[in-house]
Amino acid sequence: MYKANGLLVWTLTRMRHVIYKSSSRSAQKLRDMMYYDFHGTAACFRRHNGTHQFGCSSSRSGSVGVIHFVENEDDIVWLEKNATAGPYMIVLTFDMFTMKTLKRFEDVDVNGVLLYRNTSLDRPTSYSPDDSCPNRYSGYTTCNESWNPHGSSLLLQDWPFPMFYIEDNEVLEKVKDCYLRMNVHDREKQNERSLCALEMKSFMFAALNSEACLKRGSSNILYHPTLFCDPMGDQNIHWPVGPMSDDVKNVIMVIAKLDANAMYDNLVPGAGSTVTAIVTLLATATYLHMLNATISDTNIVFSLLNGETMDYIGSSRLVYDLKEGNFDALKGKTLKLEQISSVIELGQLGEGKLYLHSKNMKDDNPLLTTLKNELKADVLSNSVPPVSVQSFLKENSSIETLVIANHGKTFVNNYYNGLLDDAKAINYSSNKTTNLPSSLANIAITLGNALYSITNPGSKPLTEDITLIEKLVTELLPCYLESARCTLFSAASRPGTILPNQVLPLYTGVVRSDNPATILTGQLLGLLTGTTYPELNQTSCLEKHFLWMAGYNLTGVCVEATANFSQAKSPAFIIENYDMKSGKYSTWTESVWENLGMRMFLKPSYKVEVLSLGIGIGVSLFTALIVWLIKANADRIFERR
Repeated sequence: MYKANGLLVWTLTRMRHVIYKSSSRSAQKLRDMMYYDFHGTAACFRRHNGTHQFGCSSSRSGSVGVIHFVENEDDIVWLEKNATAGPYMIVLTFDMFTMKTLKRFEDVDVNGVLLYRNTSLDRPTSYSPDDSCPNRYSGYTTCNESWNPHGSSLLLQDWPFPMFYIEDNEVLEKVKDCYLRMNVHDREKQNERSLCALEMKSFMFAALNSEACLKRGSSNILYHPTLFCDPMGDQNIHWPVGPMSDDVKNVIMVIAKLDANAMYDNLVPGAGSTVTAIVTLLATATYLHMLNATISDTNIVFSLLNGETMDYIGSSRLVYDLKEGNFDALKGKTLKLEQISSVIELGQLGEGKLYLHSKNMKDDNPLLTTLKNELKADVLSNSVPPVSVQSFLKENSSIETLVIANHGKTFVNNYYNGLLDDAKAINYSSNKTTNLPSSLANIAITLGNALYSITNPGSKPLTEDITLIEKLVTELLPCYLESARCTLFSAASRPGTILPNQVLPLYTGVVRSDNPATILTGQLLGLLTGTTYPELNQTSCLEKHFLWMAGYNLTGVCVEATANFSQAKSPAFIIENYDMKSGKYSTWTESVWENLGMRMFLKPSYKVEVLSLGIGIGVSLFTALIVWLIKANADRIFERR
């Protein structure tokens, strides 16, 4: 044991006390002075299929670069020829956010891209990061048509730098103010002074392709293997008009996709590409439930399919289960593929002209004729848009399919699968009167009547419920377009549930995570088409394996629902030794990430950085020397007790 010299012990103790107290109080304050953290940003992330990787990732520690606004061609040329202080973080608007521009950034010293939108200005006339033919290689034939004329294919690129998006005008002003004060003047000598910079953190753990990242995770010898990526998928939702029994010989499927896509995390509104179809399907199912249709040899099954933007995950799994005899989500007899006589899909819908894309349907088909006349729609024979019916035709090329849409050979949605495909894009607001609710209600009622006449030949449906369907559509739209904290979603949730006051993203996500939009939609379909038992309390309700929901008065109601879920996980991930490069089924996976964030700070000049490094090395060497001297002279510094 040693007894330390009194003065040395007192000095070291006081220093440790002062350092500890001051650091605990000042560390956060010092950090806040150095960095400005961004809130409300969204990051581009990485996805994979069986052969490639797509999307964005930062470096492991975060990507840093000097801010450079790109507002015109001259700003790009300067970056290519005269920049001296790279790497740079590019800040630009939708006008410059094009494939051609971003590809040019790959050839210069760029470490990241920040896309911004000034919400006080007009939005761009078009922005669709998807392909010109979505799901080009996963349909029943290879697609060569330009269905999506504004498609830029930005989603289908592997970018070598991170990308973020922001539309907070106040934050944007801070970035621009710092840029104008520190970076713009005397740009040829930028490397000689401190500059405003951004740091982006969006490191993705997965790389290469789905097969590689899944094998990398499963090869871990630990009990809890590390995940690098997850299979994409969710759940499909189904509701049969009548019970499936031995008497049912034919089934008409009415389907719509439940998901949308976008380039940035949690910014997947899908208003024109998805929501209008979801609402119309829910309204049609509710209308048929109200009509109390009698089912004999022909049944009708409504299905909302998930993961359709990712090579038809939900529909391909549904068809696979039907073919294998594993589809038992209808609480009755197992439905088989050969029982399905026709598939009707609700595609992109809205106000104005309608089109009927038919395949394998005769011109005098009663359903086709009725819809054509009642909806005043144009019929496009032998036409198959890039939608879910592709999966059915891929397995059975002779099956009858019909797609009801607001477009002919090209989409009218200028923001297909983009973050601007929101309520404003379809001219909707619950605070103003529009024709959208009545247009969608008209489609639902017309389709419902046509289906009723097939299952109940010779009977005429009652019409007094038409106003109720219009009201239902009016209540459904804000749930998907404005806020999930709405009357219908609240009624379909458990009593006391506090729903988020925001638009729910319609992104498919990964199989192991629940999607709030899917769960709420399934519960709502159960409420709208189920049987209520007001006399049952919660305990009695759950004992019968019914659903206990808040109900329209939010006090609780027992519902026997015949709507049900099934897995929307690609067959590629359940078939043993499946060839990931075959292209038959969707192989999409999503990378795992730790955190996503962005901050701004003042980056010192190169000379200051070199000086700081030199001082740091000098201090380290000096400290090492002091430690060595103390250790070498320990016997003289310390006395033995």
